[in-house]
Amino acid sequence: MSWSRQLAGSAALALALAATVAGACGDDGGSGAPTEVNPAPEGKPWATLAEWGIFADAATQTPNARVVRYDVMSPLFSDYAWKHRFLWVPEGKTVGYTATGPWELPVGAIVVKTFALPVDARDPSKGEQLLETRLLVHESGGWAAHTYVYAAGDPDPAHAKRTVAGAIRAVSWVDEDGATRTNDYTVPNTNECTDCHGTAPNTHLLGVRSRQLNHDAMYDGVSENQIDRVGEVLGFASAPPPAAERPTMPDPFGDAPLVDRARAYLDANCAHCHSAEGAVNQKALFFDWEHSDPASATPLDIGICKVPTSAGGATCERIYDIVPGAPDESILMCRVESDEPKVIMPPLGRRLVHDEGAALLREWIAAMPADDCH
Repeated sequence: MSWSRQLAGSAALALALAATVAGACGDDGGSGAPTEVNPAPEGKPWATLAEWGIFADAATQTPNARVVRYDVMSPLFSDYAWKHRFLWVPEGKTVGYTATGPWELPVGAIVVKTFALPVDARDPSKGEQLLETRLLVHESGGWAAHTYVYAAGDPDPAHAKRTVAGAIRAVSWVDEDGATRTNDYTVPNTNECTDCHGTAPNTHLLGVRSRQLNHDAMYDGVSENQIDRVGEVLGFASAPPPAAERPTMPDPFGDAPLVDRARAYLDANCAHCHSAEGAVNQKALFFDWEHSDPASATPLDIGICKVPTSAGGATCERIYDIVPGAPDESILMCRVESDEPKVIMPPLGRRLVHDEGAALLREWIAAMPADDCH
């Protein structure tokens, strides 16, 4: 599924549902829903999602005051789940803008991501199935991860309970081609969160970066730059440069040059581990946006004609990570096209093959000038 179409569908659903709620209910619908964020004491997370006060209406993913909705240009694939992302910082504190790397968020900040599947991807108005909402809470010792799982068919945040052990949800939905898809959707356990975000105090954010957020989104029916919106609602410690001067990552499935679209996809789906700061940095296989720049990248650093230092036997009987011009000889393609637990990459967050992502990487490798690496 095209990520641009997925974002459009998810955004259309949010706007439609929000309009319905506003038209029928007024400010709070008379439901008694909390009207502001209610952070838990450090080390004592709330048992239910509702207690955090993130949402005025979780069913429509309508946030409370000062909770800013945002999307990223290149998302991590999560078994075709749609995602709703939000950011909040305490009153009186501000966001630290940075051109590269994750933004500097103050202690008390909360980053929110809800995972959902459409009922029918062809018609967003049919709604979606809420699966889980993950919180990253900036505590004095680093970022703490908390996951809340919705009961099947129940979007009530009062019934979305915190889980440490993870969960598996049997799900089904209709994709944009009209086919019914099924999956055992996996909610990670709390320890697995550190595999991507690092271990405290060296935990870090992945998506809250200028290059991911520097594009327009709809707010109250008006298109506005997302970074500008954050500045208006939450405030920056110092004003960022104008939008045209900020770094921007392309949509992997848009119309940017092929190499840049592949770099954007790899950055979002691989660089949380495969970067100089990632969990497997000793492998010297770097897929983050900065290290993959063709103007400065060393071919070996992005896997070209590179013999893996450690692949746990998951090389698919191939020799090199990337063989230019030959995707079927490249270990990278074997791993992204596999659904076998010992081979699959990335190893967390997916059971299904991302057909569109794999096709993009195939096209990228096939377009490289052929080299047999000998």
